[in-house]
Amino acid sequence: MRRLDRIERAVLALTALAVLARVLGLGARPFHWDEARVGYWTLRSLDTGVYAYRPVAGGPFLYVVGRWLFSLGLTSDAAARVPVALVGGLLPLAALLFRRATLVVDGAADLGRPSRSDAAEHPPRIGLSDAETVSLAILLTLAPPLLYYSRVLRGDLPLAAFSLVAVGFALRWRHRGDRRSLYAAAGAFGLALTTSGFVLATIICWLLAAVLTVDEARIRGTDPVAVRERAHNVVSWLVDRQVALIRGVLVAVGVALVFYVPRGWIDLARPATLLSALEAGTVGALERFLAVRVLGRHAPPTHANDHALLPFVADNVEVLVAAALPVVGLAVYGFFRERYAGRSRPAVAFATYWAGAGLLIYPMATEVSEPWVAVHVLAPAAVPAAVGLAALWNHATAAVDAGDVDESRSDSFASRSAERSGDAARVAAAVLLLSGVGIHTGAVVAGEVYDAPAADDSLPGYAQPDADLHDVVAAMEVAITANGGTDVLYVGEQFAVADEATLDRPPVPAADRGAFAARLPFAWYAERADAETASVASSAAVAEPAPPVVVTSPAHAATLSRQLSGYERYEVTTGLTNRRLVVFVSG
Repeated sequence: MRRLDRIERAVLALTALAVLARVLGLGARPFHWDEARVGYWTLRSLDTGVYAYRPVAGGPFLYVVGRWLFSLGLTSDAAARVPVALVGGLLPLAALLFRRATLVVDGAADLGRPSRSDAAEHPPRIGLSDAETVSLAILLTLAPPLLYYSRVLRGDLPLAAFSLVAVGFALRWRHRGDRRSLYAAAGAFGLALTTSGFVLATIICWLLAAVLTVDEARIRGTDPVAVRERAHNVVSWLVDRQVALIRGVLVAVGVALVFYVPRGWIDLARPATLLSALEAGTVGALERFLAVRVLGRHAPPTHANDHALLPFVADNVEVLVAAALPVVGLAVYGFFRERYAGRSRPAVAFATYWAGAGLLIYPMATEVSEPWVAVHVLAPAAVPAAVGLAALWNHATAAVDAGDVDESRSDSFASRSAERSGDAARVAAAVLLLSGVGIHTGAVVAGEVYDAPAADDSLPGYAQPDADLHDVVAAMEVAITANGGTDVLYVGEQFAVADEATLDRPPVPAADRGAFAARLPFAWYAERADAETASVASSAAVAEPAPPVVVTSPAHAATLSRQLSGYERYEVTTGLTNRRLVVFVSG
């Protein structure tokens, strides 16, 4: 068995750090509104035994994996987030897919240790150098938006991760001709298809990035005949491997099908149900996706599906600058360094154009302007950012090496002093920039990833509750333990539904959607505790004796305080601003 080289060991160490950073205190923050929605319907699907893909609720990945976890009794906030945390924690391993030594069959020379100056002046034409590979792993480990959303039960991080892995394996297949890499790329793409409706935006970004990467040669002044010949060679190469490509398509479809096939539909005694489930998981799923996410986006136009583009783009850029400024700056530096160095690498160019296209495409695709959109841009941007980070490091170390060599030279004292001053300036500039990267990243990680959410934070979504919700949930679970009948009563028109059974399985009737939305994220915790729920429109309708837990808005709190003697009152912030619940729990 081949021993791991120093670069592989470094990436593995960073991956271990990434996993630890993502699971540390994973349940400290209560579920966001979106997380609670996923958790609630996953629990309900286990109770009813039925699950079917619904485009409005996101991809099936989280629901199918969640059903398996919840069936084992792992229903805590931390346990529910573990799958996403593991995907994000293992993402730094993807850096090795872009490393030249793993792309070029005869790249054994890269496993050695070239001089720092050579590495800085002559980056590999294919893939990333060793320093760039480690830099990419560092960025995928520590970039605050990637770290934060690895700790959130949403499909955005898995989509970004699986997409980057798919591109990495495809690059490996292109340069090594290894069919296993093709099938791995297909499998990763199949998983990406199951995570989020944003996958369509990712595919569009890939197509634009591919066109721009090819067109870059023309812009550089390459002979058009040579460009066409190169494109023809790629097409011929693909045609020669059409059988492997067809197998790859089957792998991707097969992986996606595992998640899209409805649960609870198949009765082996009735073979027709198998065909019905397969149809629903393939053609039916595609039709529903197109009807909801594409054709139905503007029919009719609403505040959620018809929005101005520029404000959403500006919001996305604002999040990137506030939470990941070093990555953005390094990506811009890495891109221009690559573009004007005369040795532009297709892999770096493709990732850069993917991120650049994403600045427009993802805000166009989203229905709400939320910070998680930035994850889709940041993952590919990490590749050119790694080029920039490694270049800074190489500048600093090359200057130090030059200073060491300078001691043995016989030049004049004045000449050596001038060169030393220049080297010192380069070292100082590089150290300052690298320090700035570390300080900014550390401040955002400490202040937003692990600290309590605040209204001026850039990473938490709007409907992120404060940590005090945990105290209310703990009190609720104790209060309903020995109760018979209704456990939780919602009071207020915004919470009331005519029949609680309408919330047993999706879709929720249009008349009750507002009430269900207002109950989240508390509804997740009530469902997790297996609480019986009811609702009334006003405090006057609260019967005696009241259930052990009463949930209401601040508008009804004063009246209920007089009615519910012996109850402890909790005020819970369920959003960054202007979203509050009042919960009464019997003592």
